[in-house]
Amino acid sequence: MSESRENHSDAAILIAEDSPTQAEKLSHYLRARGHGVTVARNGKQALAAALENKPAMIITDVVMPEMDGYSLCTQIKSSPSLKDVPVVLVTSLSRPQDIVKGLECGADSFIRKPYDEKYLLSRVDYILTNRELRRTERLHVGVQLQFGGQSYFITAEKQQILDLLISTYESAVQINDELELKQQELQQANEALEARVASRTADLARANQQLKTELEERKRAEEEVQRLNDDLERRVADRTAQLAATNEELAAFSYSVSHDLRAPLRHISGFAHTLMEDFSQQLDLEAQRQLKRIQEGTSRMARMIDDLLNLSRLDRREMVLRMTPLDSLVENVLQEVKSESAGREIEWRVGALPAFDCDPGLMQQVFVNLLSNAVKYTRRLQRAVIEIGQMTVNDEVVIYVRDNGAGFDSKYAGRLFGAFQRLHSADEFEGTGVGLATVQRIIRKHGGRIWAEAEAGKGATFCFTLAVSSGAIQNNDNDGHLRGQAASADNSPTK
Repeated sequence: MSESRENHSDAAILIAEDSPTQAEKLSHYLRARGHGVTVARNGKQALAAALENKPAMIITDVVMPEMDGYSLCTQIKSSPSLKDVPVVLVTSLSRPQDIVKGLECGADSFIRKPYDEKYLLSRVDYILTNRELRRTERLHVGVQLQFGGQSYFITAEKQQILDLLISTYESAVQINDELELKQQELQQANEALEARVASRTADLARANQQLKTELEERKRAEEEVQRLNDDLERRVADRTAQLAATNEELAAFSYSVSHDLRAPLRHISGFAHTLMEDFSQQLDLEAQRQLKRIQEGTSRMARMIDDLLNLSRLDRREMVLRMTPLDSLVENVLQEVKSESAGREIEWRVGALPAFDCDPGLMQQVFVNLLSNAVKYTRRLQRAVIEIGQMTVNDEVVIYVRDNGAGFDSKYAGRLFGAFQRLHSADEFEGTGVGLATVQRIIRKHGGRIWAEAEAGKGATFCFTLAVSSGAIQNNDNDGHLRGQAASADNSPTK
């Protein structure tokens, strides 16, 4: 037992409380009021302390080890020297039996847990003020009471019973006030909840309506998109059919025109040849020169007609795809081109090339035209350099043919792949202007693209790609592979 006592006349209070926290709280309230306080940790210690030093009041918890509050109260009221000491039970008053047991043991008052400071001190002051009344009015009452299936014998004094009932009533009133307050809070919370539910319900109704509207608008939009897609597909199909028919007609017309032009052209060439052979002695030099120009013109026109026929046939030709090493195609073309350029000093730089799933006949025609052009446009150089190789641009394999020949002004690159379009005069370099147009059509048939980079007097580079989807690429790159630098690789010529 630990105790702390202050000397106040008739105000020494003994506390029996096993909880240190509750004991300290109760002590703090009483000492602040000027009372002396002694603290016992259980009923047995409290009884010993009371017998040693009689207190003015005992405040005891009900549930304690060794000796509970009821037993302590019974012992106090049974002691001749202590029976007039007021005993206050601190309890929750959760059952009616608590009150009956308090009467049975002779308790003077109840303090209900949890308590506040004001109520606690008011009960203490009341009991201390009326303790003399209890001493003068001694009326022993003996009552046998049956409650809850048990028998209780009440021997408490009249004033003691009255105080106990008053404290019980005050506790009941306090509980009722608390219940009313809780009920008001519950009512307010319920009203607030109903308001929130109503507001949320309205929000959900608006959201559902908005969602319904959006879904309807989305459905209408999807139907409109579907209608537009159907219309677009129909228009594309119609346009594709028209283009196919137009291409067929154009190809047929080109073939017909080319075929029909051959006969009169042969007549012109034949008559000019006859004049030169049979009547050259009778013609002056100017007439002979003009006849020679006629023969050269008819020969050039015959070549143009042949190229035009080949170009028209190209659109109708079905491709036969197979995995083809480009190295072998270039090697075959080089044998032909080198024989035609015998006597010239040309440095050939041929790098390793990949294999593509392509039409080998058409791809060989691509290299024939590109390499023939490279040989032709380097003809005026004492030493020509022609490169064939591959490079990778944006993860795409690019095949290139580069020369150091005449080149061209890059601002005219857009005309380069048009039929009969030439950037050099026939006096400078012969040709019909159909070769690069043929190359472009072959590359496009393979799903690829072609462009050129050049500068006048500094050579030209022709680059092309083939669609990877047309077949697997087998890269035959090795340490001797030549890689060029491309300034641009978009869908159209850049220089």
